[in-house]
Order: sequence, then structure tokens, then C-alpha cells
Amino acid sequence: MPKLKMKLVHVILGFFILENAYAANPNFEKHFKDKEGCFILYDLKAKKRLVTFNEKRCSERYVACSTFKIPLAVMGFDSGILKDENTTFKWDGKNHGILDWNRNHTVASWIKYSVVWFSQQLTPKLGLDAIQSYLKKFGYGNQDMSAGLTTAWLTSGENPSLKVSAEEQLHFFERLWTDQLPVSKHAMELTRKVTYLETSPHGSTIYGKTGSGLPTKYYFGWFVAHLKSGEREYISVLNFDGPTQKDAKKFGGIEARLMTKEILTEMELW
Repeated sequence: MPKLKMKLVHVILGFFILENAYAANPNFEKHFKDKEGCFILYDLKAKKRLVTFNEKRCSERYVACSTFKIPLAVMGFDSGILKDENTTFKWDGKNHGILDWNRNHTVASWIKYSVVWFSQQLTPKLGLDAIQSYLKKFGYGNQDMSAGLTTAWLTSGENPSLKVSAEEQLHFFERLWTDQLPVSKHAMELTRKVTYLETSPHGSTIYGKTGSGLPTKYYFGWFVAHLKSGEREYISVLNFDGPTQKDAKKFGGIEARLMTKEILTEMELW
């Protein structure tokens, strides 16, 4: 398919909306296959939506999963509980089912390895009132922590309560990357720093966080990211759910990240 050169293009094809296009039209049918999902790409500098796939789903809320670690990091840094990326929490000595979790962790490694027990030590230190106050100021999802201070965002619980839409994830990430959250600049800078993931062979950088439902219970994935490609900056959000997996090690967040990179590659941004 030839590249789209025109400005102010608005095309609606089923679930797909393309605005201000600069590259090839992604083949979402191929990328999502047997999954139900949505995708948003937002030009951070132009402050314009470029792509929305499955607009209805993008407005629906789903359990936050480990994407909640990003607002948690902001809260931790802003409150002073987390001093910098090297602040360390001690492992409790229990086997948490993932080898990389069974050791002490810094803030940086908490985000890198998506260590659930680190979050579960941080939330009581912050306290319910402070967390709910931050969530309200952030406009983060339904702001509902009623399922428990250490479990509200996890699908391992019977009824997770903290849910957020792709649209709300986009809004939160946009404010984080433009220093618009109502917290210290220091907190936003450190949070951005610890979310670095990788640099492409072409020099594009991606920062972000995955989130996963339990594969054997609810196969679900999030990937929320900041992409810098040349002089352009973007926010992308993807989520999906699909058939329950027999493989307990097949995390949806990892797949969501791979899907996002495939879409961005097709758009010549990665």
C-alpha cells in the first residue's frame, strides 16, 4: 500500500480511524488475528490522534494489571517513599513463582521485571487515602481500590476493582510525558527514566509498561508506551483479550508489546 502523504485525512473503515496519516495503513486484521482488541497512536508534539482502531473498545475500562506500576511509581517518587531508581525493597524470602522476583529489587528492576510483591509493599506505605487522592488528581480510570490495597489492580483476585480505559491510559501518559501531572517534576522525570525499554536498529526509542492477565484464567494484555522516532514523539496504547492459554508463562503483556512493535514497524516508526 502506498504511503499517505496528505494532511487531515479522516478515514473510517469498520473499527479503524486514521487521521493525519504519515505512513502505511496498518493491517489490524493481521495483527489482532483471533483477539479482540484496540490500538491508539497519538502524536505528542502535534497533539493529534493519528490512529484509533476499535474506537468503542478504547473507551471501555479493563483491569489495570501491571500498567498500574507507572502511576504507582509517580506516587512513590512524589511522596518521597521512593528516593530514586536505586531505592531498594527487600524480598520476603517467599517463592513468588517467577525466578527474577525472588530477590531484593530496586525501583528500576521492579519496573523492568514487573515485580508484583514490590507494588504490594509500596501500596501500604502510601496508604489508601493517598492513593485514591493521587488517582483522582491523575484522572486514572475508575479510581476504585475497593478490591484491596494490594490486589485491586490484579486479575489474580476474584473481582479486581481498579479499571482503566485505553483512552484514560493515553491521557495519563500524555500528561506524564509533558510534565502536566499535579506532582513534582522530579517524580515525573524519574518515572520516565525507569520505563526505558529499548532502542530500535534505526534509533527509535521506546519507553513503557506491559500489563497481563493470568494466562490460564483471563488471557489479557496491555502495552502503554512512549515512542521517539526522529524528531517525532508518540504515545501508543494497545490492549487485547483472547482465548485462555494453557501455557502459564505466556503473558499477555509481552504479546501486546510485540504486537505494538509490529504495528509501528509497519508504519515505519520503529
